[in-house]
Amino acid sequence: MAQSLQFEKFVDLDFDLAECPRWDWRTDSWMWVNINDGELWRHKDGVNEKRKFDDMLGCFAMHGDQGFMLGMKTGMYYLSDWNAELTSLVPLVSEFPRMRYNDGRCAPGGRFVAGTRNGAKEGDQGQFWQLHLDGTIEALPMFAWTCNGLAFSPDGQWLYWSDTGSSKVYKHAYNAETGEYGEQELHCDLTDYNGRPDGASVDVDGNYWVAMYAGQSVVKIAPNGEVLAVIDVPSENPTMVGFGGKDMRDVIVTSAAGSNEKGKLVIARDVVEGLKEPLSSVKIA
Repeated sequence: MAQSLQFEKFVDLDFDLAECPRWDWRTDSWMWVNINDGELWRHKDGVNEKRKFDDMLGCFAMHGDQGFMLGMKTGMYYLSDWNAELTSLVPLVSEFPRMRYNDGRCAPGGRFVAGTRNGAKEGDQGQFWQLHLDGTIEALPMFAWTCNGLAFSPDGQWLYWSDTGSSKVYKHAYNAETGEYGEQELHCDLTDYNGRPDGASVDVDGNYWVAMYAGQSVVKIAPNGEVLAVIDVPSENPTMVGFGGKDMRDVIVTSAAGSNEKGKLVIARDVVEGLKEPLSSVKIA
């Protein structure tokens, strides 16, 4: 079950809470966020660029030819391009001050889906929200104190997500054309594994690769829910897995600061082919 990959540090930078590693195939660049500092990063041809916002930034997705959808503490936002000003789309309304958007991505079919996190673990749990193509938002019945691990099967017929607190991964049937979803099903119980499931991505074979926070590892789960491999990662607190690079075969794992280290990005090259991220086609007013 153990699988070894040769990881190396990707950039000579340290972070408090790096997340959401994503290959922007429009510009051939790696991107990620540093959540607590409200930073959106990209790396191309050895050059690092940063956008800093006055709000925590949990996740992002690509929109159209050069835009981005952002899930932040205070709501969902839009950037028309890398240098643009933020446009507010839908505010996050909550009476709980530690509620914020956490993990999200674009679904097959073009909708932006993102889950929230209530760090206080008192009051309302977090849940997933789906921004439809016409700009309306829908609350999804997928609840956890920390909603994580959102990913979709290669055919777009399954939505996966992880409940970090319970160490369980769930799945729902999903219709990419309509955004409709099915009943919640247990996909894989990771209770007996080191760490807790955090961010994830799916490869072309439909395997779900999930970072195990505080577990120094990534767990690879087959479409039938069987654990195929546990992969050691040289990070105390891995936060998410992303696929990309020229042939979509490189694996990047982000991490959060731990007891003896800062958060970082590590990369293993030419491992397995990942899925290209879909583009958001949500209508922007």
